[in-house]
Amino acid sequence: MREAEINAPMPAVSVIIPAYNQAHYLHEAIRSVLAQTCPDFEIIVVDDGSTDDTPRVTQEHTDPRVRYIYQQNQGLSAARNTGIRHALGRYLTYLDSDDLFLPDKLTLLIAEIERPPAAGLVAGQAIPIDAAGNPIGHIFDQPLPADPGMLLLGNPLHVGSILLRREWQERAGFFDESLRSYEDWDMWLRLARAGCPMRSIARPVSLYRFHSAQMTRHGVQMTGATFAVLDKVFGDKNLPGDWRALRTRSYSRANVRAAAQAYLAADYPSGAGYLIQAVAQDSSLIADDAARLADHLAAWSELPKVGDRIDFLESIYDHLPPELEILKRRKRHDLGRAAMQSAFEAYHRGDLPAARDAAQRAFRHDPRWLANRGAVAVFVRSYLPSPQAARSEQTHAG
Repeated sequence: MREAEINAPMPAVSVIIPAYNQAHYLHEAIRSVLAQTCPDFEIIVVDDGSTDDTPRVTQEHTDPRVRYIYQQNQGLSAARNTGIRHALGRYLTYLDSDDLFLPDKLTLLIAEIERPPAAGLVAGQAIPIDAAGNPIGHIFDQPLPADPGMLLLGNPLHVGSILLRREWQERAGFFDESLRSYEDWDMWLRLARAGCPMRSIARPVSLYRFHSAQMTRHGVQMTGATFAVLDKVFGDKNLPGDWRALRTRSYSRANVRAAAQAYLAADYPSGAGYLIQAVAQDSSLIADDAARLADHLAAWSELPKVGDRIDFLESIYDHLPPELEILKRRKRHDLGRAAMQSAFEAYHRGDLPAARDAAQRAFRHDPRWLANRGAVAVFVRSYLPSPQAARSEQTHAG
């Protein structure tokens, strides 16, 4: 740490922004921190060898709380670690250069982390947005599990939605630079193993940006990292027995996620293979007419990275392995239910053409929806002008 950093006043929070060739988003990311209702922070932008305008964009911000550090390209984990080494705050938080903080993020999370009993890490919710900044999909609102070992079943946290006490980061160590994805999940697991008390709040604190084809492009990398994290955990000879008892279930859930990545990439043979492994490791997935596995498929279709959720579900059900005949038998019911859910959601947000199209698809997949009064009402009303359109026509007519 340089002498100027040692002599600088200690801020409450160090916001670490790793940046690599995303200058077109970086300005907005920095502004979202500068707009915080809690002003007691520093921003550390770690330029991980960018070849675009990242230095200029950062240096346009003359606020003394903004600091710029350049390093040769080493990857996301290494950039975050560089930020940690230069951080002065008693709390740490992270912001990817294409994401945003909501204005009250630091105020809310500092209040929560300091509320007795003291926590080592607190997390809020994240709102997914598209490349243009428009909200998409459902809020990431999965709370932290009461049993820390249940984190082995998947990562419920968005890295931009957490606040971490510096001393707990020092106990757990730095981000694992050998991981190209899920390095944050690996960090939460190490914190849990170290005994870090964690809490979450049911308030959105960040905006999580999804880019087109993001999951397809990085799917293989993410799948490899999923299993690498689990291999690392279960390779520890000192792993507690209650954690070790979750091994089979953890790998089953990882295979389910891997199947989602494969199906999104239209790699149907791999997707089918991962599903077979998942069921072999956890037969409860196909209990009760494969209800749990069907729920997983439905959850995949709601991911912000999925384009047309019904098309996606159709592609899965059309490419299931023969071993999952029990799931194939659900196709008509599950596709009809998903389509009708899309119809109701579109209707409530005022998108009548989308509601009409989804309702028609629900009727086609499962004609039993024609006997549902609510479904038929949405379909009929989708042909009527919306109240907004009617008011607009009256205004023009006047």
